[in-house]
Amino acid sequence: MERVLWQIALFIVSASGITVFVIGVVTRPVKMLKDAAEAIRCGEFGHRIEPHGQGELRYLAEDINRIVSQLETASATSGDLQRMTARLRQESAELEAVGYARQVGYQRVQAASNGIEFAKSPEFCKQAAAAGLTSAYLQFDGIGNAANSHRHVGNLFDVKLRAMENLSAAGVDIVPVTTIINGINNEQVGRIIEFALDNTDRITFLSFQPVSFTGRDEEISDTRRMAQRYTMSHLAHDVKRQTGLGEPVRDWFPISFTSIFSDWCDQVSGPHADWGQVSCGCHPNCGAGMGLLVDKETKEAVPVSAFINVERFSQDIVRINDAARGKWASILSGALALLRNYDPFKTPTHLTIPEVVRLFYSTFGVTGKGRGQGSFQFNSEGTRPSQHNRWTFFTIAGMWFQDLFNYDFRRTEQCIIPYATQEGEISFCAYNTGVGWRKIIEKMHMTATLTKWYEEHGRHEIFAGGKSVNLDRKDHSLVLREEIVTQEEQKDLDERGIPKYAREEKLRARDEKLRSQANEKARMAKLYRKYVLKEPDSPDLVQIESPKHAAKVEEQVELLGKR
Repeated sequence: MERVLWQIALFIVSASGITVFVIGVVTRPVKMLKDAAEAIRCGEFGHRIEPHGQGELRYLAEDINRIVSQLETASATSGDLQRMTARLRQESAELEAVGYARQVGYQRVQAASNGIEFAKSPEFCKQAAAAGLTSAYLQFDGIGNAANSHRHVGNLFDVKLRAMENLSAAGVDIVPVTTIINGINNEQVGRIIEFALDNTDRITFLSFQPVSFTGRDEEISDTRRMAQRYTMSHLAHDVKRQTGLGEPVRDWFPISFTSIFSDWCDQVSGPHADWGQVSCGCHPNCGAGMGLLVDKETKEAVPVSAFINVERFSQDIVRINDAARGKWASILSGALALLRNYDPFKTPTHLTIPEVVRLFYSTFGVTGKGRGQGSFQFNSEGTRPSQHNRWTFFTIAGMWFQDLFNYDFRRTEQCIIPYATQEGEISFCAYNTGVGWRKIIEKMHMTATLTKWYEEHGRHEIFAGGKSVNLDRKDHSLVLREEIVTQEEQKDLDERGIPKYAREEKLRARDEKLRSQANEKARMAKLYRKYVLKEPDSPDLVQIESPKHAAKVEEQVELLGKR
């Protein structure tokens, strides 16, 4: 009887094991199919099912894998087409706007750009030039990908070089513009200037913009603001310290200083000229610049005010303008004033007096040739100098836009950079700071939400989180010396424990708040246990030391006592 019971028990166990195995064999593929269906529903077209065994389930798994593969290809193609369509539509609108601006009479059209689209397509650069684009205001934060790492694009410096190559080949002038933030890229000032001086055949104007704390940075903490603040005086001294060029007090002049020479040009051009010179009438605190004369053969660069008494020269030009004696008298008087203030003992090595006069005349358009070829004047930003001249004017300038911490209504009243909006013109600084005029006007005239716009027009490719731009080629003909390429990110703020960005600052503030709340809860819990629950205070922890260590300490104490 006992033997029969054992046989029955063995049979039941075996049957149960076989049943579990069969159920596993049958249900495992079904579960895999279920998981695959859920992944496909969530848009994970890279998911695949590993076929097992033979029969209908294997065939079904292979069919599903084939379908998902087709869906993945179609999805990628659709996304690429959507982005391409959106980009072409945007490019077409931009080129149309450039053409319209030239059509209605604007002599210069400048595009502010990060350079990504210009770097991707030489053809787009040619189309832009054909439409009438004269210069590109190119974001340029430093030399090397490490110096641009705060933009979170993996190969941003390579993008800049390709953009410069394509734009210069298309005949578009290049004005690198650098946003300077103390602790982020203030060490790049000298490197950028050296790079530009090595490539004066393409770059004759550098624009630096000290940081303006607007937008998401309007709620910046005092600690970060003081650590990152960068001013025009910082720029002048950094140029001197990092390159040895110029004297901050002697060689830097307000941007509006150039209006004196604009008035002289108008005297020379006469009342019958189609267009007058651009006269920069902004507030003296809006920006400053330094003019250099560069020998393109030897790369010698000397501030103009080092060998010309610019202050007295400008006073002489004012007297000539006030006299208003006509074209030829103004030209002759201007030449005499120049020679009066010229110091031949401080001049660059190979510069002659006739060359000085010729440069003065050609720079300010007296000869009718070379109008706007890179000078003190700001109507000539970034224009390429004559390829046949040995000497060229090179300008280093800074424009300091306002924020809520340094706002000056006198500067706003004299603003020369107005925004054209549906509600009329408004000062650049007023539009981007204060009560938020940008948000108000954009809300008033919004034509679609961001989601709806993407649905109708497609979404452009986003480069963030270290993602690199896909470039067909990275070669270029620009001069780039290895010793000025930055290999490591600037870490001044990291060493001081100061956050770099608004998001980082908010995360730190959140973590500090959580720590503070946890400490407060612990304190209240301790008080509750003490006064409500009447629990005795727990004794403070005492560090227990080994006898050997204690003996050693006693010996040291005894030695000190004997001394």
